[in-house]
Amino acid sequence: MHTFDRRALGGRCAALILVAALAACSGGSDSDDHGNDDAFTLDTSGRLAIAEQNSAVLRIHDLDTQVNEATRTLENAPSALYTSPGGRYVVAMQRTQDQVQFVDGGIYTEDHGDHLHDYKRESRAMPWKLTGPLPTHYDRQAGKQAAIFMDGRSTASPAQNSSVHVFTDASIAAGATTARLDLGFAIHGLGEPVDDVMLAVHREADATDVLPTHLELYRRSGVGYTRERRLATRCDGMHGSFSSGASTVVGCSDGVLLVTHGSTVLDRKLATATRVGTVAGHPKLPNQFIGYGNAATPATTRFYAIDGATGTSAEVVPTDWVSGRIVRAAGFDRSGQRWFVLDNAGNLTVLQRQGTGWATVRRIAALVPTMPSAAPFPAFSANGARDEVYLTDPTARQLLIIDSASLELKQRRELGFVASAITWVGIER
Repeated sequence: MHTFDRRALGGRCAALILVAALAACSGGSDSDDHGNDDAFTLDTSGRLAIAEQNSAVLRIHDLDTQVNEATRTLENAPSALYTSPGGRYVVAMQRTQDQVQFVDGGIYTEDHGDHLHDYKRESRAMPWKLTGPLPTHYDRQAGKQAAIFMDGRSTASPAQNSSVHVFTDASIAAGATTARLDLGFAIHGLGEPVDDVMLAVHREADATDVLPTHLELYRRSGVGYTRERRLATRCDGMHGSFSSGASTVVGCSDGVLLVTHGSTVLDRKLATATRVGTVAGHPKLPNQFIGYGNAATPATTRFYAIDGATGTSAEVVPTDWVSGRIVRAAGFDRSGQRWFVLDNAGNLTVLQRQGTGWATVRRIAALVPTMPSAAPFPAFSANGARDEVYLTDPTARQLLIIDSASLELKQRRELGFVASAITWVGIER
């Protein structure tokens, strides 16, 4: 058995590779000669799925050729776009229509035992769709699995309860989920999958709002989950979550709930000065998170660096972040070391991981010169194979391409339509 180092290989011409791949696969024989499999490592930037406002049209933009690879029509306009756990599929949420559709981005890797084999093919809409009442919250354990939390409807007759649906890239191809958890109530909640653990929500009767107050711990049992216990730490106003390393962090009205995964699952509260409603993280930045939420009058976003390993939180103040500034789009680059924040004045601030904290390293004023007064606001996505991140400018009908290494704007690409959501699909490097 020969060894195979995919990252040590140089770039290849994608077109020639595709021809070779099709020729190798056309015979349909299980005994094909793979002695030249090193030729099947693709040097590809992947593709960007772009949704159009109030339209079921989904455009698949090829980042290698810089042209529209295909236009796929969904059943409904997507409420949000996400990337599947393995990076191959577009997850198109259609919240008010109670369903999720999947589009194969066409760029993926297969494990052939002694090597990884890359493919680039046409995108295609998958026949399988996931249905349930109000699919809302998406949590991705990168490279492994993802969970969609269905909020349910308490006002329906009979009531439609919440549920959590877990899937992988392989299960999308097979047209099935891998596991499901049904709850006995409807709530705007979340389900965080961490290997065989599922953290799902519970709401106490004395809650001061409609949001959850606690997490419950479940263990995978076949295609379902068995409840173990309710975690003791209370988290009023629960909203937003992320898992990486051995930590899960969930936003609360007075801080964050930190759950540590080990031989025993532990939980505790980390205080913050204001509410945390969104938690951001990255699989390449284990146990490190940025939590943020709006507070005060006028509403102003405040940020907190959360260290799950040490159980600490510290406020982060970006340069020139003044009263009245709120987040309109945000996300990490592929390294997890840089975090991009677009504010409501159209300024882009880039923070970089430095030591145990974050510091502003670049600010581009008026990158989006005219901020929409209502949704859709600009959307952010990072390339998983290249040092690029993307922002939409809905007013100008443009796609902004930013070099995440040099932190310079590379291009403003005309779209000809108002983009409402974007997500990257491809082979992560």
